[in-house]
Amino acid sequence: MGYVSDVALCLSGAAATRLNEALVAARQTMPTTSYEDIERFLKSALQGTDTDSGGVLYFWETIKWYDEFTEVGFLNRFVTSLDGEEYLFLRIGEDHDDNVSTGWMYDNPFDVRIVREIQFA
Repeated sequence: MGYVSDVALCLSGAAATRLNEALVAARQTMPTTSYEDIERFLKSALQGTDTDSGGVLYFWETIKWYDEFTEVGFLNRFVTSLDGEEYLFLRIGEDHDDNVSTGWMYDNPFDVRIVREIQFA
C-alpha cells in the first residue's frame, strides 16, 4: 500500500494566481497526460477559497506524497519558488515524529495548523 500522509497547502491570493499561471505554462510545456495528472490531483483535494483575500486551501487525506509522482513534484517545485509568507505547507506522515511545516503563512484565513495534544478519559 505504501506510506501515506495528510497534506495541507494554503496559498495567499497572489500565490494562488501564480499557481494558475504555472498551470497554464505546464499545459503548454508538459505532455498532455502529465498536465492532466496535475489537474486531476488538484481537483481531488478538499478545497476552500477565501473570497476576501483570494487565498486558497488544498487538503489531501491519506495520500502518497512522493516527489517522483509528476503532480507532487510539480507542487513541491512550485512551493519552493514562493516567498515564505505566501504559503503554508503542512504534511503529517504515519509516524508520530514525521511532520513537515514550510512557509510562514500562519495567519491564514483557514486557520490551518498542526495540533498536538494529550487526551485521556
